[in-house]
Amino acid sequence: MYASSSINLARSNAASLRAFSSASRGLARRQAFVELLSDVPRLGKTFDRLFVAPGRARNDLVPNRKARFIPFKNSLHRQELKMTDEERSNHFLRIESPGATAIYQRQTPETPQPTPQHLLDALHILPDTIVFPLRTVSPSSSTLHGSLNLSDVHQVLAQEHNLDSTEVEVFWANHEPGARIKEIGTWRAIIKVRKGGEEQVQLQIQVVRQD
Repeated sequence: MYASSSINLARSNAASLRAFSSASRGLARRQAFVELLSDVPRLGKTFDRLFVAPGRARNDLVPNRKARFIPFKNSLHRQELKMTDEERSNHFLRIESPGATAIYQRQTPETPQPTPQHLLDALHILPDTIVFPLRTVSPSSSTLHGSLNLSDVHQVLAQEHNLDSTEVEVFWANHEPGARIKEIGTWRAIIKVRKGGEEQVQLQIQVVRQD
């Protein structure tokens, strides 16, 4: 009886650990990973790398040059870093001209080229939702007069968000690549950098009735 109880307890603990791990990974995905370019009260010091709320990064830290987004190809590269005063004074990390990519001094020639900082910033300051006001066949119908496809999304990204189709690719999260939105509603799209670190973000494509 004791052996059975021990097995059940072990299974319960394992399940709890899996749930905690999944929740932690989910939380990290919902946060933005940045490097501070200056001391920010109650957040960190210059060169610290940490997770922050996406809205704060998008609306304050990055536009005001208090921080930059960190390129990453997978979650293993997203590790918080708190530098010591000695490391900070010795410039263990260096930041080049505005828009350039900060790199470790010990970077080797074999290190893959990172995503350009201007492209990374443009990707991460995208709004959570891009809205398309389109005509419907009638005022009471949800059916569109026409449709919306990935080319339309690419066009808006290039014209309004400085993300050209040569730099990023767009695909639906839950639909075939050639799928078209034919009714009022919301689909999820993935915006992915074609080269560099191949970073990607998800956002909503919302179609509403045009007044």
